Amino acid sequence: MKKLVIRLCFFIIPVMIYAGACVFVDAYNVFHVDNVRLTDITPNQNFIKTKYLLQNKGKFNALLLGSSRVANLPKEGLPEKTDDGRELNWYNMTYAMGSASENYDTVKTLIDGGVKLDELIILIDDVSMWKGVTKGLDNPIFTTYQTYEESPIRFYYSYLKLKPVWRIVPQIFFEYRLGENNEGKKLFYSYGVDVNNTNMEIGSAGDMPEPENSLEYDGGSGAVGAIKDLSELCKEQNIRLIVVTSPILESTYEMAISNGYLDFLYDAAQVTDYYLFSGINTYTVGPEYYFDASHFRPVVGLEMEKVMFGDEDVRNMAVEKAKNDMSLVEFGHLVTKENSVDVIENLEQEINELNRK
Repeated sequence: MKKLVIRLCFFIIPVMIYAGACVFVDAYNVFHVDNVRLTDITPNQNFIKTKYLLQNKGKFNALLLGSSRVANLPKEGLPEKTDDGRELNWYNMTYAMGSASENYDTVKTLIDGGVKLDELIILIDDVSMWKGVTKGLDNPIFTTYQTYEESPIRFYYSYLKLKPVWRIVPQIFFEYRLGENNEGKKLFYSYGVDVNNTNMEIGSAGDMPEPENSLEYDGGSGAVGAIKDLSELCKEQNIRLIVVTSPILESTYEMAISNGYLDFLYDAAQVTDYYLFSGINTYTVGPEYYFDASHFRPVVGLEMEKVMFGDEDVRNMAVEKAKNDMSLVEFGHLVTKENSVDVIENLEQEINELNRK
């Protein structure tokens, strides 16, 4: 018996040490929802942010949803109150490759969990048209909160099985040393974005970057259905929903169109109205307004907010500022089911004129 106990100790103790190391290093921060460590590894923000809001039900009543691009809508340009005068506290649920289907699941989970929401902004783009819900436990960055709900034990075990990323340990200790002076962490918990997403500078002009890859739109992602479901859910819950398309850099925009992006925009207009910032304008033809081939800079996001939330003079100035000699659809045009055919035809004409130059 004594030998058996000794053998078990030799087995159990190393396992416990290894599990403890996995929990401490926790590259994807699923064990550190209340104390994220901002390293060079992308955390599982879908899980972390959903759990954070469920643990702090009364803290936020207005959310931004979408892919990593929606991180570049600055907080200072968002409305401070509802139409009937209630204060709005905004949180940005942005995460890499966030899809409309996952966004719907998130909102449903939050509402079912007792989070009271008054306003939502969802940004749709060329990722939305093909990206569906991430299934299973195979991708630690993108595993959804709903997968956790199905089996918390399987969820956490999938992360314990991962080999600890030892190289980030110095970054973790650096984060701990910052303590209360960690501005990045404060920003994450107050608005859900990175410090870089608050940089209002315009970049350097240069050559047009190679396009961001996109997949073909065939309706398989369920994006349009998810947008419709979200719209209906918001009506049931008396939540104001604002749908907006991302300004897409010219090179990436052209590739998206070749994969059916305009068809996606038309289909989306059949289920909801939305503000259109895709198209040819001052920003989408200027690489200086983008961090890369995918992400517009916050300075562009602020102009978008002026169109959506500014008074008439502010809105008109923002629209005029974005116009160039190839623009046929104004920056932030409200697309509806009734005008969608004309809008899509004008977008097609814009891109054809661009290609002829």
